[in-house]
Amino acid sequence: MMQSLLKLPPFPPVFVACSSSSLLFSPPSLSRINMSSAVNSLSHSFPTTAAAAALSSGKSFVCRAQEQEDKELLVKPSESNGEIAAEANAVLEGWRKVGLYLFGFGFVLGPPLDTIHSRVELQIYDMGALDIAGLHTDIWVFPMLGVFYSVVGLLQLVLDNWLAPKQQKLTASLDRVGLSFLSLAVLLEVSAELYKAGVPYNVEAYILFALAELNWWLFDNTWWGFALASVVGVGCPLAEVPITKFFGLWHYPNGNFELFGESTVTWVLACYFFYTPFISNLARWLRSVVAKEGSKSIKQ
Repeated sequence: MMQSLLKLPPFPPVFVACSSSSLLFSPPSLSRINMSSAVNSLSHSFPTTAAAAALSSGKSFVCRAQEQEDKELLVKPSESNGEIAAEANAVLEGWRKVGLYLFGFGFVLGPPLDTIHSRVELQIYDMGALDIAGLHTDIWVFPMLGVFYSVVGLLQLVLDNWLAPKQQKLTASLDRVGLSFLSLAVLLEVSAELYKAGVPYNVEAYILFALAELNWWLFDNTWWGFALASVVGVGCPLAEVPITKFFGLWHYPNGNFELFGESTVTWVLACYFFYTPFISNLARWLRSVVAKEGSKSIKQ
C-alpha cells in the first residue's frame, strides 16, 4: 500500500492535464510533466483499470470545461459591456424623444384646450394676445404649454420607474389616451360653464375637486400619480404669479383669492389636477412607442 502511494504523482492528473492548456490554474513546472507517465502511475495505484480510464476521460472533460470557462471570461464581459452601453444610449435617446414629443403635443393641443377658459373670460390675455379663428390665446402660451407637458410627463415616467412594482409595467394604449383627453376637455368645459353661469366659487370648487378625483381614479389610480397631480395643482398657480406679475401676459378679472399680490381663482387648482392624468397617459404611451422603435434599431 505504501509503495502504491509513493508512486502517485505530486499533483492530481486532472490539474496536470489542464496545465498544458492553461497555466493560470497550475504551476509552470507542471507543463513539463509527462502525461502518460502520470496516468500510468495513477492507474497502478488503483485495483482496476476501469477507474483509471474513467479518470482519464474525466480529466479531458474538466480541461475542456476549463478552456470554455476561460473563453467566456475573456469574451462575455466585452460583449455584455457593449450591450449595456447600447441599451443605456437607447434609453437616454428614448427619454429625449419622449420629451420632444410631449413638447410638440403641448404646443399643438394646449392652446385649443386653454381657449375653453379664455372664451368665457376666466383669464384675459394682455401682452402677446392672439385671436386666430376664435382662438383667444397668447403667443407665449404655445411654448409654455409645451414645457408644461414635457416636465409633467417626464416626472410621471420617473415616478413610474422608481415607485411602480417590479412586476407591474405601467403603459397606456392609444384608446386610453384618447379617452383621458376627452375627459379633460369635458371637465374644462364644465368648469367654464359653471363659471359662466355664476355658480359660487366654493360650490364650483367642491364639484370640480370631486370630478378631478374621479378622473384620476379612472385614468391613473396610482398613489404617486395622485401626489404628482396634487403637486401640479398647487405648483402651477404659484408659477403663474411671476408670469402675471413681472411679464403681464394675462390676468384673472374676477379672481377670489390673492396670491402674493396677484388675483387668482381657487378652483384653478382642480383644473391643473385633472389635467395631469391625461399628460401621464400620453407620456406612458409615447414611451412605449419610442421603446418599440429603439428595440428595432438595436436589433438592426
